[in-house]
Amino acid sequence: MSTQEARPGDRAPARNVRLTILEAFAEASSDALLGQDADGRITEWNRSAERIFGYLEAEILGQPAASLFAEHLRAELGSAYDTVIAGERVDHLETEARRKDGMPIPISISILPVIDADGVVVGTVSIAQDVTEKRLAQATLAEVEARLKGGEAQAHVGRWLWDVGTGAVQWSDELHRIHGVEPLEFAGTFEAHVDCFHPDERPRIRAAMENAVATGRPFEDEYRNLRPDGQERWIYVRAEPTLSSAGIVVGLRGIGQDMSNRRFTPDRPGS
Repeated sequence: MSTQEARPGDRAPARNVRLTILEAFAEASSDALLGQDADGRITEWNRSAERIFGYLEAEILGQPAASLFAEHLRAELGSAYDTVIAGERVDHLETEARRKDGMPIPISISILPVIDADGVVVGTVSIAQDVTEKRLAQATLAEVEARLKGGEAQAHVGRWLWDVGTGAVQWSDELHRIHGVEPLEFAGTFEAHVDCFHPDERPRIRAAMENAVATGRPFEDEYRNLRPDGQERWIYVRAEPTLSSAGIVVGLRGIGQDMSNRRFTPDRPGS
């Protein structure tokens, strides 16, 4: 390493290189990056901002950032910008922008203050993400989940998942109904799961589950369930091992189906 002292003029080239790198990062980002001055007018605009909002840099520079949003949302955005100008930051505010062609677009926007050497806020930087695909995925998952719940209720089939590493057990809504246990009353542990079996069934079903984890083989069986109200139900259970990316069994994923109507007759208990 050279012991030669740095000359004052050496700082400028280093600063220019850093700025060039930051500009390259901004242009490569898939998020829209916007710079605003203290009056809220746009001073910086990257390529992803052009793609997401539809405005070329020459068209938008100098325009108020509020113009990117519908009028009924500008008060909310104005409040967020006021918060940032006061020196705080706003993270992941979900709102709706308006493209140049008038198309509304859901975005998640984070806004940070730009502070000069004297500690004065001189502007803001906004990072906006297009969350259209995220919203569509959420809506699709919600629809699938609703259909699945409806199918479970009709077939009296519930789903469960056992994470061996943490001992956590998750039940679907229908499995809660089958066992007669409210979600807030279920501890969500392996022991709580086993406790829902009839005492006479617990050793056998516990051993079957543990053997499935040890061998990596699926299992199926039937057991009596003792509900909190004293009713006994017959539950058919089937489970498949859940494997990690390394091929190690990390849990079980299964279903439970209420078979009581097939096992009990009208003159027998639990019907």
